[in-house]
Amino acid sequence: MSATRAFHIVTLGCSKNRVDSDGMAALLRQRGLVPAPRPDDADVVIVNTCGFLGAARAESVGVIEELLDKRQEGQRLIAAGCMPALGNYREEIPAGVDHILTTREWYRIGDVVAELFGEEPAPESAGCEGMLTTFTRSDAGPSAYVKIADGCDHNCAFCTIPSIKGRQVSKPPVHVLQEIVDLVSRGTKEVVLVAQDTIRYGADLGMKHGLPQLLESIVEGVPDLRWLRMLYIYPSPLTLRMVDVMAEHEPLLHYLDMPLQHADREVLRRMNRPSDPAMTRRLIDYARAKLPDLVMRTTFIVGYPGETDAQFRTLLDFVEQEEFDHVGVFTYSAEPGTRAATLDNPVPPEVAEERRAAIMEVQQRISLKKNRALIGQRQEVLIEAVGEMEDELGNIEPVSVGRARRHAPEVDGLVFVPGALPVGELVELTIEEAMPYDLWAAPPEGMARQSRPRRDVEAATRRRLAAAARRRGGIRPGRRGRGRPVPMATPAGT
Repeated sequence: MSATRAFHIVTLGCSKNRVDSDGMAALLRQRGLVPAPRPDDADVVIVNTCGFLGAARAESVGVIEELLDKRQEGQRLIAAGCMPALGNYREEIPAGVDHILTTREWYRIGDVVAELFGEEPAPESAGCEGMLTTFTRSDAGPSAYVKIADGCDHNCAFCTIPSIKGRQVSKPPVHVLQEIVDLVSRGTKEVVLVAQDTIRYGADLGMKHGLPQLLESIVEGVPDLRWLRMLYIYPSPLTLRMVDVMAEHEPLLHYLDMPLQHADREVLRRMNRPSDPAMTRRLIDYARAKLPDLVMRTTFIVGYPGETDAQFRTLLDFVEQEEFDHVGVFTYSAEPGTRAATLDNPVPPEVAEERRAAIMEVQQRISLKKNRALIGQRQEVLIEAVGEMEDELGNIEPVSVGRARRHAPEVDGLVFVPGALPVGELVELTIEEAMPYDLWAAPPEGMARQSRPRRDVEAATRRRLAAAARRRGGIRPGRRGRGRPVPMATPAGT
């Protein structure tokens, strides 16, 4: 393929899509294409769509339409990802795209692009195993996602993922290790393992405790890896062994992301989720006893069909009692083809939104209390970007942005620190100010503050800066922003 051709990938949706986009980029580079920073500069533009929720599909359609309107002469446009995977979603893709590639076919991107330009297909590269293709990233950043499995064996009543992705298929452990070794050799400090149902990794390979075994092999095989995080841990007794392993190895961050979706037994039963709240509490209690410094994240859905005021109150009480560190709350969205879409007694949208706001109000108080408890403590922070901030008086100073061990990429808070620190480094910092989501740290000892704003405007300035950064992804790490920022209003995991 011609070395003069350029590609640009717009990634929408979850971290699993991000990994697929990284894989497509790696395969296109192997074919001689070069990445373009903007769609206008590319010979081929790929939109990696999200099809999980109606709002995500609408965003995907809007992006494609905008690119079609601005398409350069001779430019090719490919719609990839989740939307093409189901017939009823595929029909929503605007006419005019040159090719449609499902999430199970992303590894064919090289041949597809070659065919679009009338060139001969090339043999697939070594390590190509369908949607779990192993690849090397040319631009590994401070933090990287590694997808260890795809698909899902659960049948949650509200979820389209099994229809889109199929049953779970796990990547062989040796290939996972290969990717992580390569990332760490290129300077990556944090690896985040993702799947639709991470805790069941290896079940299809005949492994009884596949994830704990994988974690131990990573710690042993990649001793230079500093942080290893797991996302999307389905509530299951399998979690117990994973927690035991987390307690034994320093690189395994004491961070548990367990999407629970609700706390009322009857609502959970209608969701076809684990419906024993007592079992869930036992899992949480065990993890917190084993890991006293555990940081826990979860997600909930409110407004599910038939959810009564009393059932919502059960959920609200659960949030108040358990005091999770990070909580995402989403209003129910009826998705075509799901069992939940056929249920009676829909909750009015305005009621669902009121319930979401009520939980978030409670959670903000909890998060602020937990963050304030960190003031004066030393935290290890991974620096991911450097920008500038300006106060009301016009004073400008550089500001570094990173995450502590308690913050997962893209979904949790950030740590801001005045001054320009080396991107990609882990730095010990003292927390000096806390907000409900974000933290501010003092510069390292010996690093002079530049153009300090007055104290009476400093707090307001910091709140404004943090809010602006979160709204627009302004000084979030560039590796997350290929195309548009990943939408944050998408339920995580299963």
